[in-house]
Amino acid sequence: MIKFPKGKKIIIVTHHNADIDAVSSSTALLLGLQQKNIFAEIGVPNSVAKQSKGVLKYSGCKIKINPNLEEYEVIFVLDTGVPEQLLPMKIPKDKEVYVIDHHENVKITGIKNYISPRRKATCELILKVLKDNNVRINKKIANLLLAGMVSDTNHFKFADKVTFKLVVELLNYKADLGLVYDLVHNPPDFSERFSKLRACKNLEIYRSGEYLIVFSEIDNYEAAVARGLLTLGANVSVVFTEREEELRVSARADMRTIREKNLNLGQEIFSKLANIAGGNGGGHNAAGSLNTPNKDRKEKIKECILKKLEEKFGKLEILK
Repeated sequence: MIKFPKGKKIIIVTHHNADIDAVSSSTALLLGLQQKNIFAEIGVPNSVAKQSKGVLKYSGCKIKINPNLEEYEVIFVLDTGVPEQLLPMKIPKDKEVYVIDHHENVKITGIKNYISPRRKATCELILKVLKDNNVRINKKIANLLLAGMVSDTNHFKFADKVTFKLVVELLNYKADLGLVYDLVHNPPDFSERFSKLRACKNLEIYRSGEYLIVFSEIDNYEAAVARGLLTLGANVSVVFTEREEELRVSARADMRTIREKNLNLGQEIFSKLANIAGGNGGGHNAAGSLNTPNKDRKEKIKECILKKLEEKFGKLEILK
């Protein structure tokens, strides 16, 4: 059980390009602390994802970009699997750290760790933390937590019976599902739509029986592009993006393939890429990601992903 620390300077931090689950869990925790008259702040490295800005505005909370963590006594680390996802922020060794996460192979440890990879969203864990500290789950907190669950389960496609039990609980707290869907819905702008279409031009397609596995390279929006390729018919998609200082890889798989092939992109593939990539990787069964400064290792990374996929699918035939 994680109990709220009192009388200390507290910051809640989450990963770069913070998604809806990260922002929702952070703001819900902040509101819970404030309800108990505990002052805290939220810090994010570099940016908040465009898709999260509606949720952030609804919460009424402010976020600091790249705060100096030396200035705080207590650090809550949410939805962040590895320290590199917090760069350029660094967690000082002498701080009181609490880790709350639902990812596989979390590499950050604190004096208290609430880590449950079976759960579908960090917001599911935050609900328990708030209740353990006798926070009143008001309508705003309920809506924020529900938004994180809706988003990270892809509108309940990846939900299980525990998730639905928690959803019912939040609805009993007066969460408004219609409002939440509005907060989570983010129509792609022109540049995102253009990136998705350009990704089709760069496709490399592999086949194993009726399964289609695709690779592509694009300038940005790698996660959105990877999701979009599934809607076009891919069973597994892997998208590479080269930034000025790093290489990013994002992958997605559909639920049928996950069930039939017992596939876990995060645990079986992306968490193991650090050995050859020199960066950090991880994810869930349906999603994997990797960030590395070693852009020259792109081909080795691709070879490793293909090898791991062939362990599940058998020999992959490239289609031309």
